Amino acid sequence: LLLLLLVASVAAAAKESPGSVEWVRVRPERGGAGGGQTWVVIVDTSRYWLNYRHATNALGLYQATRARGVPDSRIVLMVAEDFATNPRNVHHNQLFADRDLTLDVHAGKVTVDYTGDDVSVETLTRVLTGRQDPSTPRAKTLGSDAGSNVFFYITGHGGENFMKFQDNEQMLGEDVADVVAEMHRLGRFGRLTLVVDTCKAATFCQHIDTPGVACLASSLRGQNSYSKHGSTVVGNTLIDEMSHALMTYLSKRNADTSLGAVFREMQRRQVLSTPFLQTAENGTQSAEAALL
Repeated sequence: LLLLLLVASVAAAAKESPGSVEWVRVRPERGGAGGGQTWVVIVDTSRYWLNYRHATNALGLYQATRARGVPDSRIVLMVAEDFATNPRNVHHNQLFADRDLTLDVHAGKVTVDYTGDDVSVETLTRVLTGRQDPSTPRAKTLGSDAGSNVFFYITGHGGENFMKFQDNEQMLGEDVADVVAEMHRLGRFGRLTLVVDTCKAATFCQHIDTPGVACLASSLRGQNSYSKHGSTVVGNTLIDEMSHALMTYLSKRNADTSLGAVFREMQRRQVLSTPFLQTAENGTQSAEAALL
C-alpha cells in the first residue's frame, strides 16, 4: 500500500509540475559491485534530547559493522538528530554507550548520510527500493543486488505493528513487509535480516513472508524494550538493552555471527524483555545464515 501510494503521488506530482524531479531506480555499480557483499542500512528515527539512546543504538551498530569489515561505502546511516553537537551535551562531539563514559560511539570518522527531515518513511523506502533522484550521491544509495546480504537495523519509538518517525509519521508492519517484498522483486538482496529495537518489536516482523528474509526483534508482542543503563553526568539513558548486547557481541573479532548464535546471545544478555527471531522455521531464512 505504501509503495502504491508513493508511486501514485510521484506520478501525480510529475504530471502537475513539468519541472519536477524524475525518480528512477538507482542500480548497482558496473561489474556487479553488490554481488556477494554485505550492505548495511542503519536507521535511528528519533529526535529530541531525551532520545539520546536511540542515536547511540544506531551509532553503536554502525561502529560494530565497520569493525567487522563493512566499509562506509556499503553503509547507509540515517540519524534523525546529531546529539553530539546538542547544547545539552556536556561531552561535545561525543556520545557514550557505557556507564564509565569511555565507549564513544561517535569517535572517528562517522559518515551520516541522512539526518533531520530527510529521515522519513519516504526516504527510507526510496533507499531500500533504489527509487531515488538520479542525482543522489552514490554514497547515499544502497548498491546491493540479488547476490547481496543486506543487514537492515532500525531503532526508535514503536508499538503494536508500527515504528514512529520523529513523532510526525509512522511506518507500519505491513509497509515494511511490502517494501521488503518489492526489494526482492527488484533483485535487491539474496538474504536480508531486519533487526528491530523498539517496544513490541516482534509485531513489526509479523507480516513479512518474503523468501530469504529473517527478522530479529528486541521484544515480544505486549512487551516494552528497555534501556541498558544511564548516566547522571550525561543526564540521560545511554543505550538500549538489545542494541548494547548486539553491539558488544558483533564487536568481538571471532564472534559467530550466524543468526542462531546471535539470537542465543541476545537471549543470554537480555533480562528486561524477550528477544524474537523469525527464520526459515516459520517461513523465511535459515538460522545458520550469517547476520554479517
